[in-house]
Amino acid sequence: MKRAGHRASRTAVAGLWKNIEKYLKNMPPDILAVRQMDSLQFHKMTPGAYNLNFHVSIENKEFIFRVNIEPQSGLRKQIEYEYNILKFLQAHSIAPDVYHIDDTREHFEFDILIEQYLAGPHLAYQKSRALEVAELLARLHGLTPQGMNFITWQDPLRDTYQLAANDLINYRTRKTAEKKIVSLSSRILERIRSRISQSALPFQPDCLNHTDVVCDNFIRTSEGLRMIDWEKPRVDDRSYDLSCFLSEPAQLWCTADILAAADRQAFLEEYARRSYQNAELLFDKVCLREPIVSLHWILWGATKLCDLREQRTSPELLGAHEAKISRYERLVRMENVEKVLGAL
Repeated sequence: MKRAGHRASRTAVAGLWKNIEKYLKNMPPDILAVRQMDSLQFHKMTPGAYNLNFHVSIENKEFIFRVNIEPQSGLRKQIEYEYNILKFLQAHSIAPDVYHIDDTREHFEFDILIEQYLAGPHLAYQKSRALEVAELLARLHGLTPQGMNFITWQDPLRDTYQLAANDLINYRTRKTAEKKIVSLSSRILERIRSRISQSALPFQPDCLNHTDVVCDNFIRTSEGLRMIDWEKPRVDDRSYDLSCFLSEPAQLWCTADILAAADRQAFLEEYARRSYQNAELLFDKVCLREPIVSLHWILWGATKLCDLREQRTSPELLGAHEAKISRYERLVRMENVEKVLGAL
């Protein structure tokens, strides 16, 4: 079945290459601010967990042609939401520029988005880079999200708990779910619920959060650090993005390296300084929220592994997920679950 899955994935992606080329060559050049489409070149395709990203160049401009296979946010109009986010951010040197959206599905089975290709390496987890992230997140969180129809978590702390609780409910439905992960996750949620009930910390939906703050989603361009993959941002308490960046399971999704304790502290202090926040309050809020975010990441990875085992993965994304099996396995090691429990 694995070989058949590979064939299905290759066939599905090959069909997209041809369709994208035809689509772009028939597109009015002014949409992408080029003179004509004859110089179109394909470079590579980078699959995400929910989409396929095709790197193309036309004349001297480079683009990402994103094919949205599954809606990560759960929204029916996922691609429109992402497009509006990128338009909102366009003047702030935070995200790639965006050029085109097509959710008619007249030419593709899926929604598509064309955005700027950002050249440069991904972020590495080290102190100097963490301080760059602190500066960028402070600028993002300093934007005023009023007037935009963003997803909003009105009760950020309890909504985060519910996110992880729903993850566990979903994971339990998988035939290949590991009983020990289910058991330990249940215990983690019990302890978190008790901590939430005793907390008087002020969590408020006061700024726009990216919500997927991992090093894979940062590009170090010649013009500075930028964030990509704006599929599920929302108005939330700023502690979500901070907790995500500091979460060890979230870090392990990208690399075997994790931030040292001193680097974590330096990151929070730099963020507090740049955003004019109380560092001690931020630290307390992250201490409460980070274990929930970590459990969310672990259960997300565990569910993706089950989907592969049970052949639930979309054919277009099968190759991408199979290539990331070692990442999923690193993320869901039992020691990671036990470490979250031990920290509570």
